[in-house]
Amino acid sequence: MHHPLTLLSAALLSALQQEGYKIFVRQSYPAGISTADTHVREAFLLTPYKDIASANAHFQHIRFDRRKYIYQSFHPEEVEKLYQAASQPAGYKIYVALIDPEHQTPDPALTLHIRRYISQYTAWPPEHIHLQYALHYGELYLSLQYGDEEIKVPLPAIESYYK
Repeated sequence: MHHPLTLLSAALLSALQQEGYKIFVRQSYPAGISTADTHVREAFLLTPYKDIASANAHFQHIRFDRRKYIYQSFHPEEVEKLYQAASQPAGYKIYVALIDPEHQTPDPALTLHIRRYISQYTAWPPEHIHLQYALHYGELYLSLQYGDEEIKVPLPAIESYYK
């Protein structure tokens, strides 16, 4: 599965906190483990929030994820856990819900799937579509725009449809 998200680092975590992000929702992120990563047992996605209400809404949305957790950086022990996660401990990959600038454009194989999807489900000319990634509660979408029209398609739906 294609995943254009950024790996968490101590520098990025520090920058997020300086920007006012104090609450982080953790969830499972199976897409973060590629078949080449035989040493990775588990991958997680952290989504930063500035307010508890938004974090709680996200947390409720993923209520069936057994690995969900809310880190509140108001507590020193929680900050310590976040920095431990940012160190990318052996056997884990921890991503943050931010699109990696180096992966903002889909790779050629995914672009082919997107063109097929557009041809099958819309009357839009594929060469005039503006696309970008979007995240909602840790789920990755492709936002497809043609003029004033827009559709958001879960990325796994595009990938799995053409396998």
